[in-house]
Amino acid sequence: MTAHAAPSFVLGSASAGRLGVLTRAGIDPEVVVSGVDETIDEDLDTATKVGALAERKAAAVASQRPDALVLGCDSMLDLDGEALGKPPTPGHVVRLWHRLAGRAGTLYTGHCLITPGDANRVRAVAATTVRFGTPSEAELAAYAASGEPVTTAGGFTIEGLAAPFMDGVDGDPGNVMGLSMPLLRRMLAEAGVSITDLWRGPAATAP
Repeated sequence: MTAHAAPSFVLGSASAGRLGVLTRAGIDPEVVVSGVDETIDEDLDTATKVGALAERKAAAVASQRPDALVLGCDSMLDLDGEALGKPPTPGHVVRLWHRLAGRAGTLYTGHCLITPGDANRVRAVAATTVRFGTPSEAELAAYAASGEPVTTAGGFTIEGLAAPFMDGVDGDPGNVMGLSMPLLRRMLAEAGVSITDLWRGPAATAP
């Protein structure tokens, strides 16, 4: 597929983190929020949950934009076999971080790419190990009150206010932000699209 033939690319997610990963990689997607119900069988393992939710989101958006190449994603942190999504309140953030401090968890992100007309669905899950530091109680209280952790899977970021509290990651850091670019490149290739076809044009990249 040539650059001129590449379909419109739609990100089926409201995540600013995912959008940021794409735009820093030279891709400016259209954003369409799926609005799907995200409840899922609690007996499923974390990787299966995020994969299923990513496909659910992508399918909902693809039904609205059948002309486009649609990407849906979903992320959860796995700690001791438990899937952790967004903590709903600052109190939940504090309790969650008491569990995370000084430990490691696995951030899973499900990806589902649907080609125009739902001709093909490419599914994959990326996993990155995240090593957490040990913030003081005062630091943790300030972070919980900031509003940031209630918007992110696992109640943390590696590129935002929680960055000083992270000891490191083993694997793709972009995946922890919600989207793995190396994985997306492989998925696009499987769908017959080169990732370079989605890069913004020279005019858009000029300072």
